[in-house]
Amino acid sequence: MKGSPDLPSKLAIDSSVLIAYFLGEPTGELAKREILGQRRATYCSHVTLSETFYILCRARDHQFALDALETLEKTGFVKFYDSTQLDYEAGMQKCARRISLADCYVLALAKNIRGAAVFAHHEKDVSAEVKKNPPPVAVLFLEDLIARSSLAA
Repeated sequence: MKGSPDLPSKLAIDSSVLIAYFLGEPTGELAKREILGQRRATYCSHVTLSETFYILCRARDHQFALDALETLEKTGFVKFYDSTQLDYEAGMQKCARRISLADCYVLALAKNIRGAAVFAHHEKDVSAEVKKNPPPVAVLFLEDLIARSSLAA
């Protein structure tokens, strides 16, 4: 999948991508190979960071979460994006869709950077909403890319 055409050059990633990476899940391995540290412009919002922190904290502990996110920050693999415009766009996404506010931030960020929104797994509400009420950006799921690559092998 190196240089995969399935992944655009600009990505807004969901916390699920970071969580999968730090917890060593298969979609995290794909994120490591194809997203983090690659020649892609990868962004996340502060809401994504907060959500990643609390989920890693619950999964392991406070120190693990802190170490993981400090390491992420030091690598520069992900650009952190925060603006009032992003907040308003996330609110617009939430107004139009029945998904979590954190997921709305991913869609809003993808729109702002003119890239794709990337989630590790199909979440029931996000998948249903994308089908019923498609957002103005491409939405990709890493588990689909893994399935496609295993079918091609």
